[in-house]
Amino acid sequence: MTTNIITRILVSLSLVAALPLCSLAQQGDCGTVLLSAQENFDAGRLYGIPSLLKPCLDDGFSKDQRIRAYWLLTRTYLFIDDPISAEDSYLKLLKLDPEYKIDPENDPIDMVYLSRKFTTRPIFVLFGKLGFNLTNASVIQNFGVDNTPSTNESYSNRAGFQLGGGVEWNISDNWSVGLGADFVSRGYSYDNVLFEFDNQMFTENRISIDIPTYIKYRKKINKFVPYAYVGYTQHILVSSDGDLSLTDRASGNSENLSEFPVTGPSENLKQARQTFNRSLIFGLGSTYRVKYNYLFLDIRYLYGLNNIVAIDNQYENERLLYTYAFVDDDKRLNSLAINMGFMLPLYKPRKIVKNSKAGFFKKIFK
Repeated sequence: MTTNIITRILVSLSLVAALPLCSLAQQGDCGTVLLSAQENFDAGRLYGIPSLLKPCLDDGFSKDQRIRAYWLLTRTYLFIDDPISAEDSYLKLLKLDPEYKIDPENDPIDMVYLSRKFTTRPIFVLFGKLGFNLTNASVIQNFGVDNTPSTNESYSNRAGFQLGGGVEWNISDNWSVGLGADFVSRGYSYDNVLFEFDNQMFTENRISIDIPTYIKYRKKINKFVPYAYVGYTQHILVSSDGDLSLTDRASGNSENLSEFPVTGPSENLKQARQTFNRSLIFGLGSTYRVKYNYLFLDIRYLYGLNNIVAIDNQYENERLLYTYAFVDDDKRLNSLAINMGFMLPLYKPRKIVKNSKAGFFKKIFK
């Protein structure tokens, strides 16, 4: 009994091990079939090529062999004056390799003409990204508790980060329209000297959801696709916190002043901020093709269009006013952001339809 069980196990393992070998053998046979089909084509024996290739196209060819087979079938059908079958074979080739390109200088002229009837341009492209930013505040109007015309205040950059994604609609081979959604952390720093001796420091940290829309122009250069874009983004403020400190120096001899530092927990500034803010976008970047997807790197500048301060609440926070002697300037934010990410084109190989009377949306999805 034990011997029979062991025998059955060994037979089963042998069958399992033989499966890859059978597959390799079949691929080897189909390789011979493909070679034979090419020889028949070169010799002008064209009418038997489709039936010769069909069994391996149904089950047997590797992807590369299948692409070569459809190429050969396309040329065969063109030679025997069967344009419908030629177009069908070429479309199947493009579905296997959406990035397949005809070389006008080296490929047969009939294939060049046929290729111009088709496009593999993705209608939509999905993308995800992450990166970092530097943000600064630009003063629109200065406010304070001291002599503001002679203020010593200054603003400086702070680093933040962003992550998000979106979709692009390809209008043509060179133009596209994009829509995104980003989770963004931004901040900036401020310092000032009040009444000649008192040091005041302030840092704002903001979190927002950005909704950018833009139009992009791109130009393909081998595997690289450099691009430029302009657009507009809406910032939806999620939170805003401020860290403040004040070093109060007692009046007297300027060389020997008593110091009284004032600090405290972060202050919630959301009530003193506009919930919706706007910026213009200017960007440059490039994608790099990896198989049928793309990696990208870009840099964008966001130019703030509005005052981020809610002027009706500018003096409402008494702790800011009486503990830290702080009053918000009217200001807008500008940012420089660097992003890297991944693009997933939704390829749709298709025949180009000219002079179509279909509606606008049917043209998009057809």
